[in-house]
Parts: sequence; C-alpha cells; structure tokens
Amino acid sequence: MKTSPFTGGKVVLKTERKEVEFRKSKFEIIYHYYVCEDTREEFTDTQTDELNLIQVYNQYREKEGIPFLPEIRDIRQKYGISAAKMSLILGFGTNMYAKYEAGEMPNISNGRMIKGCDDINTFRNYVLNCTDIDEKDRSRILKNIDKIPLPYNKFAEDWLAKMLFDWNNSGKENGYTGLSLDKAKQVILFFADLCKPFTTKMNKLLFFSDFLHYKRFGYSITGLNYIAIDKGPVPKRYSTLYDQTEIICKEEIIFSNGSSGEQLVPKKENVFDHTLFSDSEISVLEEVGTKLKDMTTNDVVALSHQEAAWIENEKQHRPIPYDYAFFLKAF
Repeated sequence: MKTSPFTGGKVVLKTERKEVEFRKSKFEIIYHYYVCEDTREEFTDTQTDELNLIQVYNQYREKEGIPFLPEIRDIRQKYGISAAKMSLILGFGTNMYAKYEAGEMPNISNGRMIKGCDDINTFRNYVLNCTDIDEKDRSRILKNIDKIPLPYNKFAEDWLAKMLFDWNNSGKENGYTGLSLDKAKQVILFFADLCKPFTTKMNKLLFFSDFLHYKRFGYSITGLNYIAIDKGPVPKRYSTLYDQTEIICKEEIIFSNGSSGEQLVPKKENVFDHTLFSDSEISVLEEVGTKLKDMTTNDVVALSHQEAAWIENEKQHRPIPYDYAFFLKAF
C-alpha cells in the first residue's frame, strides 16, 4: 500500500487533465499524482512519472512518425537478431537500440529510420552497406531476411486490418499499438482455453486485458479498437474477428428457456503461443483471467457497465479512447 513520504500516512491517487510541453510541442495527458491525506501535499513516484511520461511519448511518436515500443521490438524480432546487432546495422552504437526498446525516445531521424526497417528491401540495404558487422553475421542476417515470405505478410495484415476492422494508424483509439491479428487470436485462444466463454463475455475479457495493460504500461496488447454498445465495451466488428480466428470454434448452447448462445472453445490441436507476448502482457492476461473466469456472463457485463468507458459512450455507440483505461474500476 502506498504511504506518504511526508508522514507515513495514507495517500490518495488523483488524476486530472493537464497540458505538458515536450520538444517544443504541447500535449494533453491524464496526469497522475498522489495527495497526502495529512498534509494535502502533492507528489509523484516512479510509477506515476512513467505513466505521465509515456502518454507524452505516445503522442509525440504519433505526431512525428516515430514507431511505438511494440513496433520497435517487433521490427527487430522479425529479422531474428539482437538489439546490439540491430543498433550496429543502423549506426546507432552498441546499446542504443536496446534503450529504445526499453522506452527511451529516439530522435526523429533515428525513429523514422527504424520505421523504415519494417520494409524488407530497405533493411536488406542497411545490412549490405553496414561495415560494423563481419561477413558471417551479414550472411546469417541475409538468410533470415530471405526466409520471410514475399511479399511480406505485414502488408497483407495491414490491408486486412483496414478492410475488415476499419483500422487506421496507431493512436489513442487502439492503444498506440499496431493491430496484430496474430496476438488478438492468441488472446482469444488463451481465454477460450481458460473458461470457454460466451461471445459476450469474451468481448469483456479482451476489453479489460487491453485497457488494463494500457493503464499500467501505456500501450494495449492487441491494438484492437473498442466501441460501447448496450451489453458493454466490445471490439469493433467482433463477429468478424471471431470468424477470422481459425484456432477456436463456436459451439451453440441451447438454454432451457429456448434462447441460445455461442460458446468459444479452443480446437484441440492449438496451444497458446506465449512467445508473442511480453512478460507484462502475460501477467495482465493471467490477472484478468483469474478475476473473471468464474464470473457469469451477466456478472461480467454488469462489471463493465460500471466503467466510465462504457457509461460515457454507450448512448451514441461511440469508439472508446484508451484514455479511459486510467479510470478503470474493476482493476
């Protein structure tokens, strides 16, 4: 439990909208701080400072075309090389790429260079022209590049995302994370294996997972967009999402009153692929699963109806910006 550094007594976590300046640009964030109940003095700690800063960084990245943290990691992992090697290939020095993956903000030119590496041919040219790696490493990296199917399926993923899910560039409505259909499918598999939820409950499991991770770490897990409807927050075009998820199947359940529902269950041959996720993402999935797995669908719906994310957007069925994550009550 957080205590006051002034008196050792109780503190209250507060949030307010605040405008801050970073690199000559101004951004509005949900500013987090504590108030000592005894002295009324305000203070922050490492966790609140990081939450405040990452909100600024996300908006700056969006403004300047600098890749977000998951993208920086994913681009490197696509080529099967270490952060140190990636840094040398791009001419950043030995440790800089690892610092970028850990959250340090690249300058604009370095950020856009990293983003350009998502293109296979661009990255191949960097490797061919790099004088800081030996021929053995160069040959190995080029072989890794050649193993990637052409045309690289990132284009296909982006096209599918935009066409099927009305998804645009990373921003506040998707948790500053590029939509990953692979990760979304694996999260669905994780919960299908855990508790075989009905579609309505699965929608809430996805919502709470993405928004809780954003609340804690500043970006979502899947990059899904959410909207508010009568039964709570749901992924945009969720029926299409489940139809695209070939690693689960739908089982229709007929209730005693004659109504029916679709239960999502894993196909036996499929196992959750934890390698796609960071430790923080796995931790959030497990926390959400532990809390909600034994709750009925109606109870989970009722829980979601307590959230400002639903209350303030349901009447117009509006998209839910991830800023609402900072006001989650359930977690």
